[in-house]
Amino acid sequence: MDVYVNINERVAVACSFVVQDDISLCRPAKMRWRRQEIAFTELGLRHPTTKGQRMLHVFDMSDGSNDYRLEFDAEALTWTLAAVSQGVFDAAL
Repeated sequence: MDVYVNINERVAVACSFVVQDDISLCRPAKMRWRRQEIAFTELGLRHPTTKGQRMLHVFDMSDGSNDYRLEFDAEALTWTLAAVSQGVFDAAL
């Protein structure tokens, strides 16, 4: 079981659009965090939620070895890196 560390930093995210069952889906493809570009290879879960009055879309992503939780604020149109797995956090210091 991975240990997550809360980050809550705004990040730049590039998205891709994937057609699945005749529906075009948007998902994060890569992000820039602390001067590193991280390319995602796996989408774990995606679920909508709310934070106060704001609608958030939460994405659990992986680059094949580390896990990241991203939040997309649908009102402000901003991405936040909410949490990372412990190994990534230690390597970034």
